[in-house]
Amino acid sequence: MSQMSNSRLVKLQLDSRTEQVTAAKAFPLGSSDAMLHGLTVSSRHPGRIWATHESADRLLLVDPRADSLEATPCIEREIAVPGGGRGPHYVNEYGDTLWVTLKGSDQVLALDHTRPGRHRLFDAEPHPIFAAQHPVSGDFYVSQDTASSLLRIDPRTGRTSQIPVPVEQGSTPVGLIGGPGGIWVVLLGTAKAGTGTFGRIDAEGRILWHRLNHPLGRAASLLHLAFDPPGTTREPGLWLLASTIVSEQARDLIIRVRFDPSWARVTGEEYAALPTQLCKAHRLLPLENSVLATELTGARVAQLISAGH
Repeated sequence: MSQMSNSRLVKLQLDSRTEQVTAAKAFPLGSSDAMLHGLTVSSRHPGRIWATHESADRLLLVDPRADSLEATPCIEREIAVPGGGRGPHYVNEYGDTLWVTLKGSDQVLALDHTRPGRHRLFDAEPHPIFAAQHPVSGDFYVSQDTASSLLRIDPRTGRTSQIPVPVEQGSTPVGLIGGPGGIWVVLLGTAKAGTGTFGRIDAEGRILWHRLNHPLGRAASLLHLAFDPPGTTREPGLWLLASTIVSEQARDLIIRVRFDPSWARVTGEEYAALPTQLCKAHRLLPLENSVLATELTGARVAQLISAGH
């Protein structure tokens, strides 16, 4: 995990059987004011992770030395954000290309990490948060929270377009990931109310919206989302994280939404409140038999353990 306030990389040690956190240790990664933020596992560099220094405008390739809790992580490579781009927030790796949201300059960066001189910058609306490639069309989609709009980028032609979030569905797209049949996105809402809304973008850019029906979910402020890791045997489903990050009237929740095999119809909803309310729940990580969620204001990790484990 990253701690943005002091640029520390936190390693959690998990019990191999129960998945419970048994120890944690934090390590400085760069200067204390560099604002370490985005993290993603690298496929091109096995065992390494890419990270962002949001205030230092740098991309990092890091060896976290994951085999040992005590081993100090090592920065193996630094890449300066080119072209005057500022504020690298989120990073993900697609082959030889890093896709990075630049929150400071309201741009999206596509950079060849084998030859950093090869890069493209795409203008976005305020403020780009997450980026993901559509598994069918190959287009990239970017959530923009202040604009309440989604940026669509054709990486072949460089053409961009905007898809506004319909007012009747809600506002403030934040969490956005690739998943079954498309790109999945959640809406956070405003300081006054959330709408418990999430959606799937198809290959043509159309969005099928869903709304939570349970009383706890109807006004949920949804910040993040995730799918089960490969190899799990749960029925089709999506994990949602509701957060108090913009509203003290909301609740911090882990939500499981079950789907039919076509991923078009919701068949059930399950809810679990985080132990610390008003914690501004921030990120969600499903494991094989449990789910981890970060409680931002308390610097804690909550764990929801599946029945029978």
